[in-house]
Amino acid sequence: MRTIVLPALAAASVLLTGVAGCSNRGSETAADSAAATADAASTEVKVEEVFSGSETLNGTQLSYPEGKTELRLYRVEIPVGGKIPLHTHPAPMLVYVQGVDSGELLNTRVQPDGSEVSSVFKPGESFLEGSSEPHYVENRSDKPTVVWVMVASAEGLPTTEWIK
Repeated sequence: MRTIVLPALAAASVLLTGVAGCSNRGSETAADSAAATADAASTEVKVEEVFSGSETLNGTQLSYPEGKTELRLYRVEIPVGGKIPLHTHPAPMLVYVQGVDSGELLNTRVQPDGSEVSSVFKPGESFLEGSSEPHYVENRSDKPTVVWVMVASAEGLPTTEWIK
């Protein structure tokens, strides 16, 4: 994981600390300066890469659909014992299991030979789903599972295609 602290905010916190320390009023204490420094430090922006990938769970290289690009974001809540039946997606998806107040997600992929491969994703974990890879997901944990799904699609393309 990479953390990036924006230099401008860091400079602003140093400047704020310096300005607070330059007051000659005599009313500031060391505690006041420490509080000003803490307030400035709490405004620092941190950017953390949570996930990066180029292959699906089956090891297939991502491919994107033709057409006018469109990004979609969904919040999906699967109740305890809930299941999203067998389906595919015509476009790749980034799936994130919400890190707090969420159960686990069981993802089962149906292979070309008909066998199944399952993976359990815990809160805070992510994975990629590719286009046209049949799978179903279940919540076998003891609380609702919340997943955030980002789809790299094309206008007019469905998000999900159900398999009967």
